[in-house]
Amino acid sequence: MSGSFELEPFEPARRRDYLALLGEAWGGGAMGSEAFDWWFDGNPAGSLRSIAVRDGAVVGAAGHSLARLVISGQEQLAQFSVHAVTAPEARGLGIFRALELRHEEQGKERNAACVLAFASAPTRPLFLEPLGWTQIDRRRVWARPLPFGRRKLGSPQLFDGRHERAYAEWARFLGNHVIRESRYLNWRYVVSPRTYRILETERGGFAVVGFTRKRRLRLALLMELIAADEDASMLLHGALAAARGSAALLAVPSPVLPRSLLVRHGFLPTTYRLDFMGKGLAQPLDARSEAWTFSFGDTDFF
Repeated sequence: MSGSFELEPFEPARRRDYLALLGEAWGGGAMGSEAFDWWFDGNPAGSLRSIAVRDGAVVGAAGHSLARLVISGQEQLAQFSVHAVTAPEARGLGIFRALELRHEEQGKERNAACVLAFASAPTRPLFLEPLGWTQIDRRRVWARPLPFGRRKLGSPQLFDGRHERAYAEWARFLGNHVIRESRYLNWRYVVSPRTYRILETERGGFAVVGFTRKRRLRLALLMELIAADEDASMLLHGALAAARGSAALLAVPSPVLPRSLLVRHGFLPTTYRLDFMGKGLAQPLDARSEAWTFSFGDTDFF
């Protein structure tokens, strides 16, 4: 095979090739076709996808998920780099860098403020060096070990104006963050092919618990928690109950979920950190760690 490659826009006919690369890199069950279609085609803000082709074969692929964020107090378009993969035989050719630069240029054309990512160990040096990204934060994950027990299941529910009003009360305290409007929340958690447990209060506060498995260990993740102070503790207690059957419930501190509240509910800091970084597109990047709020719900890899 030759060493050169060409970049092409993703077409539905290449869906199987993209999924095959993801399965080879992450394991066959990492992302099924239903989750792939939901993540990219169902996203209400849209998405970008491209592939790298060498001698007629797809040897690389990458995507950017678009999202509406509040950045510097203004609603703006941004994008997250997600689901990038290169075939083993094509590594070292610069495919990842080429795909990312293609999507960054497409983002500038859409007037996207920035591109963001939660980097993995292999992609971290690629983002920071040849792509010129900036480290924003390496935020520590907290965990609450759980006793053995059966997980409480709940019926799906739709997010609506009540939940948007609860979010609006907190929005000014969150700095730069993904906007929690009902359309986004319903796509992210209600119609998702993945399993989530949604909790709410009478005043519209809400929490979302997700589930994953790492090294054969079942873990629960606090994807979201938005509530007034008096309801946040109640929702966190409910999230712990919903997470029963998992080894631990993981959470990321935020203005709504301060470390003091986590400590009161038995959480402890872990050695694991979310490697959050970005690059300015239509405007300079705000790289202050304290300026950003994010949660597990903003990531794609859990």
